[in-house]
Amino acid sequence: MNSPVEFRDRALMIVDSRLPRMARRQPRYAVSDWKLVVQRLGGALGCDLETALNETERIDLESRLYRRMESLPSEAPFGAFHNGDLALARLCYALVRVLEPECVMETGVCYGVTTAFTLAALTRNRKGSLHSIDLPPLGRDGDQFVGWAIPDDLLKKRWQLHRGTSRKILPTLLERIETLRLFVHDSLHTYANMRMEFELIWPILRPGGVLISDDIQGNTAFLELTERKDVAFHAVVRELEKESLLGVLVKTT
Repeated sequence: MNSPVEFRDRALMIVDSRLPRMARRQPRYAVSDWKLVVQRLGGALGCDLETALNETERIDLESRLYRRMESLPSEAPFGAFHNGDLALARLCYALVRVLEPECVMETGVCYGVTTAFTLAALTRNRKGSLHSIDLPPLGRDGDQFVGWAIPDDLLKKRWQLHRGTSRKILPTLLERIETLRLFVHDSLHTYANMRMEFELIWPILRPGGVLISDDIQGNTAFLELTERKDVAFHAVVRELEKESLLGVLVKTT
C-alpha cells in the first residue's frame, strides 16, 4: 500500500468499523423461508425466479466455483469467509436472468463468487455489464486475488472492476449511469457505509428495480430503507453457509 490516498481510505474504514454501536438500536428482522421469499419476490416482479435458479448454467457454475475455491493457495491473502454466501450468489443470478438489466452494480468482490454468478447470468442474457467496486483486505498480493475464482471465460466482455472504497468510487461512477435496475451491497458492513451506499443508489434505482444487501444484521441501515414509502416489497432470509442475514427489496413501480 504505497498510496497516501489509499492509506487515508483504509484508516477511515477502520475508524468507521470501530465506532461504538451502542448509540443505535439493533435491528430485529422477521426472517422468512428461502423458498417463500423466492416465490414472493418473483410475484412482486411478475417473473419466475425458480426457473432461473434451476438453470443448468447456474448449477454447473456452482460446481466449477466449488472446485476452484478448493484449490485456493494456502498463501492466499484473505479468508474465504469474505466471499458472498451461496444464497446471495444464487439470488443475483436469478434476478439478472429475469430482469435482463443493462447495468448491474456491486460493492465488494473478494475472490469473486457473487461476481461470477452475476457475470454468468449476463453472459446467458447476451447483454448487460457489471460494475464492481472493491478495496481488498490487506494482504500480500491482495490485488492479484480479487476475482480469483471467476472463470476466465466470464472475464472478457462484461466486467469493469473499480479499485477503491465505495465512498470514493460510487459518486463518480454514478455520474456516468442514468438508471440502475440491480444493486448489490457486500462491502464494509457498517451503518455509515451502508447508509451512504443506499442513499446514493436509491435515486437512480429505477422503479421496479431491486436492491440486495448482505450482512444486514449488524445495524439498522437496511431496516431504515425498508421503511420508505416507495418500497413495494422487502424480505430477509438467513444465508445458507453463514450465520448472517440477507435483505432484498423492490422499489415501487
